[in-house]
Amino acid sequence: IPQLATYKYFLLARALKALSETETEDGRLEGSVMNVDKAVDKEWEQKSLKEICEAPTEALEGITKDACDLLEKLGVHSISDLAELKYCRWAEAIVHAAKFEQTKTVKERKLEAQLKKLS
Repeated sequence: IPQLATYKYFLLARALKALSETETEDGRLEGSVMNVDKAVDKEWEQKSLKEICEAPTEALEGITKDACDLLEKLGVHSISDLAELKYCRWAEAIVHAAKFEQTKTVKERKLEAQLKKLS
């Protein structure tokens, strides 16, 4: 589950999608110094973030054909789809929620509370 929650291309797709929501109608602002050139294949470097999000997953720099084929079978046809892939989102939620999980039983917690009173 942690590997799925931190899948590089899922996190990248989520970041691109979130940033695309801040983009102006005409794409990147003139003079903007931020780019995602290392995240996408050469042909997508000059595209707007919204266009990149609509691109097929193959547009992500370094993603394998096998990974794209598997994602396609899961219904992921674009970078935006990958950003919303429910299995990755569920895994991410589990990983974050697990940080707040109580690992002791009720009996162990009661015993611990009683021991604190004695000290």
